[in-house]
Amino acid sequence: MQNTYLRPYPASWANWLISRWDALGGLFWLPYLGIFGLLALAQTLAKWWDGSLTVGQFLPLQILAASYIPWGLLLIRYLIRAAQKALDTIRPTLGLSETGYQELRYQLAVAPAQATLAATLAGAGFGVVYWLVIMKPVHPSILWSSSSVSLAIDLGVALLIWAVLGALFFMALRQSRIIQHVYTRIEQINLMLPQPLYALSNHTVVAAVGGTLINYVWFVVVSLTIAQTAPAITAVSLGMEVLIVVVFVLPLWSIHILLLEEKRRLQGLLNERLQRATADLHQSIDEGRLDRIDPVQKALSSIQIQQTVLDRASTWPWQPETFRILSTAIAAPLLIWLVQRILSRLFN
Repeated sequence: MQNTYLRPYPASWANWLISRWDALGGLFWLPYLGIFGLLALAQTLAKWWDGSLTVGQFLPLQILAASYIPWGLLLIRYLIRAAQKALDTIRPTLGLSETGYQELRYQLAVAPAQATLAATLAGAGFGVVYWLVIMKPVHPSILWSSSSVSLAIDLGVALLIWAVLGALFFMALRQSRIIQHVYTRIEQINLMLPQPLYALSNHTVVAAVGGTLINYVWFVVVSLTIAQTAPAITAVSLGMEVLIVVVFVLPLWSIHILLLEEKRRLQGLLNERLQRATADLHQSIDEGRLDRIDPVQKALSSIQIQQTVLDRASTWPWQPETFRILSTAIAAPLLIWLVQRILSRLFN
């Protein structure tokens, strides 16, 4: 019988759905591919049927939109699985009983049913506003409402996209808060051996890069679809990117403060030792005890070497390449888009 502490609240629809698809084993990817194919085909067939597209034609933005539903679900799947794996990695540093650890593991991977449903509905509600109001300049280019059937399918896909994104961002933000709490439970921080802390930071950076790709690819394709991107579309993309950065930085800020405090503590101890060693050196010189000068000088050199190593120790719980990956993922697409817009204006 399964212990009741493993399920302190009902699982979200996303956890339920993904667990069912994971039961397929090596074929877990089939439902995601099936959703993409079904939605893309439904949107395209509707426009072939009403004549707004000739048979064989496709709308890139429409195909991209259909891919965002399985893409978002796959990111949720990653958040669930990677968070548990990262927590297992840092478990030795946590002062938790078996019961406490299992409760934390469940909370990190499983979102509450009611809160996730509320976030899903909120996302769908925003999707209505986004597609009917904010995306209105794009409607002619994507043949929006070319027929009642096409409108129903397009609106259904739009609602599903933002419903999934609503659940995704809620689960990501919730995980970031729990990860922040996990960092505060670490009993002993070793500034010289920070590798266990990298597990959770690697998890958050992959989530941030995945969200950034969703955001930027959509923004670039929309920008290429219409002559001039509406300010509201740009504002939504920038707002999403800010949210993505917050998801990455928020859980790491707490451990950064703890690492910084530990670094300052160790620096204080070294400064005290350096002060004592310096005083010993001066005393040996003043008293003419030349036999003590050499060992004291070696002690001073040893302390200075330790200070140099400590000064170079990072107080951020990620590897240097992790920050470079996130910075590149955020900055590179923005730079490409700016160059593209500048060249477009020059040649036009």
